[in-house]
Amino acid sequence: MPTSEDLRPYAARLGETEFAARMAAEKHMRDHRGEGQGKGIFRLEHKWDTYALIRFCLKISGFWQRAVRNYFDIKVVRNEVRLANLPAEFDGYTILQLTDLHADLHPDFPARVKEVIAPLNYDCMALTGDYRTCIFGDHSGATAATIDIISEVEQPIFATLGNHDCLAKVPAMEAAGIRFLLNEHAVLRRGGAELYLIGIDDPNFYRTHCFERSLLGVPARAVKVLLSHSPQTYAIAAEMGIDFLMAGHTHGGQICLPGGYVLIHDGSSPRHILAGRWSEGNLQGYTSRGTGASGLPARLNCPSEVTLHTLRCC
Repeated sequence: MPTSEDLRPYAARLGETEFAARMAAEKHMRDHRGEGQGKGIFRLEHKWDTYALIRFCLKISGFWQRAVRNYFDIKVVRNEVRLANLPAEFDGYTILQLTDLHADLHPDFPARVKEVIAPLNYDCMALTGDYRTCIFGDHSGATAATIDIISEVEQPIFATLGNHDCLAKVPAMEAAGIRFLLNEHAVLRRGGAELYLIGIDDPNFYRTHCFERSLLGVPARAVKVLLSHSPQTYAIAAEMGIDFLMAGHTHGGQICLPGGYVLIHDGSSPRHILAGRWSEGNLQGYTSRGTGASGLPARLNCPSEVTLHTLRCC
């Protein structure tokens, strides 16, 4: 496993301040076995097993088997995004978003995701964080499972880190062809036109995101698509002139009441942006319900998804 010194080169990408803050927070997570990251009901996870309680409730109510089936029933969601200043060359450009894979939660999950995405047509893939189930400890199983999921993808792959992710997984995942945007941006080109893909580090727990750094050198009038693990960055993204924000983190609630009403969330984002399409001023946004699941391989009234975002000129 790479040490902090091995990861020192990433300070030039994240930013010195953000790198130091992330390394300190990761050490705290290791030393205290995850205590302090949870929010809402999950702030008590280190004292009692929240997921064991949820599993018990699902089993005693007779919903457990259905919830597990739902976990593997991954939906393909199509989202059309109309942008006023999108160059004509990018009309129809499609980004496949996978998020919150938690790829090591169930051994059969990677193969299921590969089966779902294999027939899809898209121009690039965006992974918006949370590749493992645990929030501390060995990440190698989850990293290998994530690499397996994208092993047959031929399109460019861009990614950000989530609140479950440590920086140490980046070297192996980048060696496998995934380009992380660590408070950075990438320029997509078609003909003579450009589109800027912006990526920020986790804004939820680590809070090591930096819009200023990620936008450094990006023309003010350029079309900007943001990868943010959590949608909680929506207000500042709108202020910064981001055109479209794609996020995950919320799982759409994962275990919901009929109609998709969210029972439990961490309170980091308002309810109207917890799942699906939303807007804030001129900013358009989309929060995925997540491709995988957290804690338990179970979903209720909240389908898993992979999302095809197709950009369109107005």
